Amino acid sequence: MRERARIQSGRAVVVAMAILSLLLVAAIMQPVDRRPPVSAVDAVELAEQMDIDPTELITTSLPQRYHSLPPDLAADMAADDPGLALTLNERAPLATSSVPAEAGLARLMSGEMDAVTVDEVFAQLPNDLVEWLAVLFPSAVGNLEGAPIDVRINANAIRLAASVAASRSWPSPPRPWTQGDREPRPDFQRVIDGGHRLVYFDPLANRGQGAWAELVGDLDTASHVGVLVPGGSAFVSSDNFTRYSGRAASFVSAAEGELAMVVWAGSPFPSGWIQESTPSWAQDAAIELTAFTADLRHRLPAHVSLTVAGHSYGGAVVGLAETYDLDADRVLHLASAGAGYGVWSPHDYASPCRERYDLMAPGDPIGYVQNIPDATGLGHGIRVSSMPGVKRLVTGRLPDDPDALDDVNRTLGSMGITGKEIGGVHAHSEIFIPDSDAWRSMLTVFTMGEPTLLSEQPPSLPDC
Repeated sequence: MRERARIQSGRAVVVAMAILSLLLVAAIMQPVDRRPPVSAVDAVELAEQMDIDPTELITTSLPQRYHSLPPDLAADMAADDPGLALTLNERAPLATSSVPAEAGLARLMSGEMDAVTVDEVFAQLPNDLVEWLAVLFPSAVGNLEGAPIDVRINANAIRLAASVAASRSWPSPPRPWTQGDREPRPDFQRVIDGGHRLVYFDPLANRGQGAWAELVGDLDTASHVGVLVPGGSAFVSSDNFTRYSGRAASFVSAAEGELAMVVWAGSPFPSGWIQESTPSWAQDAAIELTAFTADLRHRLPAHVSLTVAGHSYGGAVVGLAETYDLDADRVLHLASAGAGYGVWSPHDYASPCRERYDLMAPGDPIGYVQNIPDATGLGHGIRVSSMPGVKRLVTGRLPDDPDALDDVNRTLGSMGITGKEIGGVHAHSEIFIPDSDAWRSMLTVFTMGEPTLLSEQPPSLPDC
């Protein structure tokens, strides 16, 4: 009897351990909501406390030649002065500061307020004070959700210059071989040289290869805004930085001021097929993307449309973001890795009836990694094209002009692909070639038009 009891007890322990292991795996696979709690802070009261003449901050923090400058010019000059940029970037606002503006900024970045409250505080402050805070404390303002877009861009220009300046120094005592400066980091330097406007910049993310979000176009004049989430290896240091920037710019240029785009890669991204087969990066990125789009939507006029698009692994990020309260009029999957880990129906989304589009060419190799069962801990949910209610877009053909350029400025004639049907191994990137049928389908969705659909469509979603 004791032996049988021992065996049963042992079995109970094994079962309990197995259940615990499953619970731990489930917990690991679930994303953690790191968004700050909504604050009850009185935005007007905090703004009144901060609204003090910033002259003391300016005179004690900047060389004399800056003291009489307007803040936007001071920001440009600081970004052109590597040494000063490095000094400013190392400064953090102190909550104990006797200067109200500095103490208030420290509170804004403390995490006790949501982006809406932060925005309300900035809205109550004089524009020149807000702009000066971006110059004096760029590391605090550059990635601060709720801060105005233009001052974040100014702050991140200084932070970029500081990152390049830091890359030129030798972090060690002087030695014979450390005389002079190192060559600057070419990846961050090309961002400066290309005039890219970053609304988010993390030089340490992705193991020092950088994360970013770039504004392309003018938010103040646009009637439509698109957010484009790149695929794998979305690092500042990779070719994907300039590639996706150019893709966004092609849509903005074609829309003639009606469209602004944001390329969003503001989170660590995977690289290579092994990493990209797992959902963990997408789970973290989905939370950050949801918060970013909420902040963006909050500052857009009500009549301006917002479309969120994801390419390749970015489609999996967008899909998972839809399981939260992603604020978008339309969602566009571009050669998507899937609808999101754990998503097998539109009812797995917070807004099942949202307009969704899918664009994937025949023979695109991404199709081989779709529909992987969740039990494997891999994959990205259901194939988007088979989801009820999704509208499948025409990919069609490339332009007939042999002098037409692809998305990295090669002529179609030189590659022998003039007028070819988009499909096969190279289709994953060919869809972005300007003036192709696929590219026109995307542009039409971004500008809230009615795109051409394939003849075969998934079933409609009842009650939508």
